[in-house]
Amino acid sequence: MKQRGDGRWSGHHDITYAAVARLYQHVAAPDRTVRGLRQDEYAAAVDKAQAYQDRPFGVGVITNFGGLGKSFPYVGLGPTTHSAYSNPDAQREHFMADPFRKGWDNLDTNAAYILEQLTAAHASPHLEFGHLGAAAHALQDSYSGAHAWREDSVYDGNPTAPVVSLHVFTPAHAVGVDDGRNTHSDEFDTPPATSGSTRAAVEATYRMLRSYELNRGSSLENALQADLGPMLRPSPAGVTVSLHPGREWTLERNRRLALEHGVITPGPEADEVARLSGILAPNAAPGRASRQQATPGRPSGSVSRGITSEAVGRGG
Repeated sequence: MKQRGDGRWSGHHDITYAAVARLYQHVAAPDRTVRGLRQDEYAAAVDKAQAYQDRPFGVGVITNFGGLGKSFPYVGLGPTTHSAYSNPDAQREHFMADPFRKGWDNLDTNAAYILEQLTAAHASPHLEFGHLGAAAHALQDSYSGAHAWREDSVYDGNPTAPVVSLHVFTPAHAVGVDDGRNTHSDEFDTPPATSGSTRAAVEATYRMLRSYELNRGSSLENALQADLGPMLRPSPAGVTVSLHPGREWTLERNRRLALEHGVITPGPEADEVARLSGILAPNAAPGRASRQQATPGRPSGSVSRGITSEAVGRGG
């Protein structure tokens, strides 16, 4: 997901400001502040911190290079540009998949990251908004079809739509190279401002901030788990990792793009469109490997590059 929308589509910035506006409608004190902060001050602090997650350049340490447990320092491109295969531990910051883990393990790791950031915010007042922004960014990314797919009710604005699959990011596609391993589809980086997934992301961010502000104290962690748990649950069928952009993945991506943009609506019609697409376009561009766990040896193809992401990163 990109940072700033243009009115027709929304990014992290727009979702953050909309969520904070809702927060102030419901929990602000009579003087219209939250803990002494005006709405514009609170929103700007969270937004600045969440935008930092998409920093194009950085200095740090890759703690699990190539999934081998080895640490390597880096200087240059920021972690949002790093391939999931070289920096798998950074993927949780954007609610994406570590390709070396199973789906359920990735979902647990991603959910734990959001909770850890929120508890760290409360424990470190001087770094509070840095952690709040990191949590907001990751949670918002979970509603982006570029990062994860949820059950179809997300396209009706349901923030508790269960997570179905998590995607894998590699940067090669951003420079026109298809490595057959990228399932971060850039077409989802600019969701319509009125789409269900955008509304779900706003509602989820609001609920997270509301839970944090109303439960500051010894009960915070339990309250956060209770309030965020329904928004971070797996589908009844489990969670898969989309390792390769195979043909079935592409058909499912196209179906979801149609849902996102209101071309079709959730329900039997959407499933029928997907079925007919497979019949009418037997040579469709390759996409995801099936709903079952894909394996690295499956045939690979390309993800459409019709919409590019900002810089070389995943656009959020």
